[in-house]
Amino acid sequence: MKKGTKITLIVSLCLCLISSIFASLFQSSFGAVSVQDFKIPVDNGTYITGQIFIPKDASAENKLPLIITQHGSYNNFDHQDQNMIELSRRGFVVISSDAYNHGSSSVIPDTTNMFQILDNMGILVRYAVSNLDYIDVDKIGITGHSMGGMISTKTLITYAGEESPVKLAAILDVGYDASYHFSDDDFADPEIISSTLDIDFGFVCAKYDEWFFKGNTGNPADFLTSTRAINFVNQLDGVNVSGSVENGRIYTGTINGEEHIRFVGQSNEIHPLNHFSRQSAAYEVDFFYAALGVPNGHARIDSSNQIWMWKEFFNLVGLVGIMLFLFSFASLLIHGTDFFRSLANPEPAPAPALNTTRKKTSYWIVYAINTIFPCLLVMPIMLNLVGKGGSVPWTYSKWFGEPNTNELGLWTAIVGILLVAVFFISRLINKGKDEPFVADCWGVKASWANIGKSLLLALVTVGTAYVILFTSDFLFNVDYRIWVVDMRVFNVDKVLFFFAYVPAWMIFYLANSLLVNGGNRVEGRPEWLTLLLSCISNILGIVALIFIQYRGIIANGTFTFNSMRIVNLFPLVVLIPVGTIISRRFFKETGNIYAGSFTIAILYTMMTVANTLVLGTLL
Repeated sequence: MKKGTKITLIVSLCLCLISSIFASLFQSSFGAVSVQDFKIPVDNGTYITGQIFIPKDASAENKLPLIITQHGSYNNFDHQDQNMIELSRRGFVVISSDAYNHGSSSVIPDTTNMFQILDNMGILVRYAVSNLDYIDVDKIGITGHSMGGMISTKTLITYAGEESPVKLAAILDVGYDASYHFSDDDFADPEIISSTLDIDFGFVCAKYDEWFFKGNTGNPADFLTSTRAINFVNQLDGVNVSGSVENGRIYTGTINGEEHIRFVGQSNEIHPLNHFSRQSAAYEVDFFYAALGVPNGHARIDSSNQIWMWKEFFNLVGLVGIMLFLFSFASLLIHGTDFFRSLANPEPAPAPALNTTRKKTSYWIVYAINTIFPCLLVMPIMLNLVGKGGSVPWTYSKWFGEPNTNELGLWTAIVGILLVAVFFISRLINKGKDEPFVADCWGVKASWANIGKSLLLALVTVGTAYVILFTSDFLFNVDYRIWVVDMRVFNVDKVLFFFAYVPAWMIFYLANSLLVNGGNRVEGRPEWLTLLLSCISNILGIVALIFIQYRGIIANGTFTFNSMRIVNLFPLVVLIPVGTIISRRFFKETGNIYAGSFTIAILYTMMTVANTLVLGTLL
């Protein structure tokens, strides 16, 4: 094992430790807030998991307001970090849960029973009122992003009646344009009558939202001037807005003789950034200060004073540490154990230089095809073939129970197969008469024993990385992530899905390693250029799709592609280049494409299945 690799291993472990310590410090507001996990059993045998942030001065003698916040679809409770941290450090008790069918909460396979699936926040309200003696039951607010806004609205309907044992004080829907006149059509609940609710109510909307806030023109950028927004604030007696709602203003008036507020805050962002945004976090703080007041014993902290992004930064430090750990730890096993030592082989010579016009032309044609193919197949495979034209992923089975993973997985596998096919065809066309079809430079020649050892090495390496993660979660209650790139802990059911989906990722990363090491690695080309060309080819098409989509949305609110499938590509812009760089490092160490490909495929499969919507279940 080289000295530099040893240093990298030490640095990677230090980064993980630094990440865990400092992310925990910022999460707990440097000890001012207690962060506790919970798992609440429900009467029907299901359970809800999540975290509760409790200011240290909360007690039966000093009851504090409660805010329950809810993540959006395909996410988990950690995606509400900004709200949990910023609200709790200001003296609010904050609860954030995994919705049913997400994270570590129970899976309810019967998707026709949407009322049950959307009831997890209502369960939390009842649990909090019955069990938490340090909350002020007269000051309970709810908020949610996207699907979480739908859950918040359903919860509001549950407690809207005069006979309700709990009176909610405020609701803020983020990234969800809820109905504020509830009628028989809302969630198919015949018991709810049409009404304007006497509650503090607000919206946070993205100026370039992909799904909601279309207003009069269909362009979410114009929502503040829409009839819907204007009528919303004009529900208050004493308020008479015309023309446009003032962005971020707290409107105060009366409903049925009681003082209430209405609020619309428009953030200059897209829908997925609502839960990773200083502006949206500030709107949450401003709204709940206005609705619930400054908690007892706490001074008002300006909404621009935020620390959540530092917690996210240190989460990212841990993710970087894990990525550095993969190769350096695997190298330790290769050189430090007799069993894996046979994997240590010199890197084979690169492909011959592109020294003729024919070779150069052929190379760049294949490079262009490999760059364009993946993006051309996104909508045909994800939206049409697997998604059956649905607006969101919803195709699943018992064995393949994650709709989003089904679409990504099949696209990943087909892309990998087609790229290999193009590579082989170009080889057939261009190989010399005396050259073997399988070139030594590809790194595909290995004994079955070494291929098996490569798989075992990958399992041990990724398994150890997850031991680090679970230790961080156990000791510090944090994981490793940045925005939508998320390495989190998981339940047994996710392991079962891992075995269902990992072949797709293995196909792609084996193909990716073959193209990088057998195609882009040519004589006379420097290492940095090989990696640069490989990373550009991997993501240029995806970036082009994203650019085309948001160019239209930002310009005039028009949508070129299905929004959900484009949003689901975001993590790949980071993950594929990182995987390419890591697998290239493995190739230099082992001389074959297997160890690195298996390692990245196993890690990325586990990251994907642990952090998305589940509708089918093997348990």
